[in-house]
Formats: sequence, C-alpha cells, structure tokens
Amino acid sequence: MKILEATKAAANFASILSAVHARHESFEIVQEGVSCAFLIPVAACGSSTHELADDLAGAELSATDRRSFAATLGKGRQTLQPLKNPWG
Repeated sequence: MKILEATKAAANFASILSAVHARHESFEIVQEGVSCAFLIPVAACGSSTHELADDLAGAELSATDRRSFAATLGKGRQTLQPLKNPWG
C-alpha cells in the first residue's frame, strides 16, 4: 500500500482513482503524518451486509454463539457515530 499526503492526493485525485480502479492499487492518505483514510479497490472491501447475512444463514451456530454474536452486534451499533459530510 502506498502512502500519500492528503494535499498530494487532493491535487491528483483523478489519477489516483484511476490507479485504484485500473491497477488495483491501494493508498493510505495521511495528513501531517496521521492516517486519515484508505483508498482501496471495490473488490478488496470484503463483503456487503447482504453477503454477510447469506453466509450467516448457512452457518451452524450454537445457541450460545448466536446470543454472543447478537450481543456483539448490538454493542457495535451503539458505538457507531453518524457520518460527517466533509464538504458540508
């Protein structure tokens, strides 16, 4: 994964997106040395919530594992913060 300063990423955004899409390159965007974002190809993102649901539907989990998973999801939902619009 290549590391780019935010100012350089902003100045060359179109060419960086082309590299991500066409060459499947990944970039870490840093601002003043602090990581603030990642640009990765769509295929590298993992699975969607629908794919996760399909996978879980076929999984054989014990009752204890199902309760534990549900509790963990509930805690995760409570910690989510609304997304902020960086342009707004």
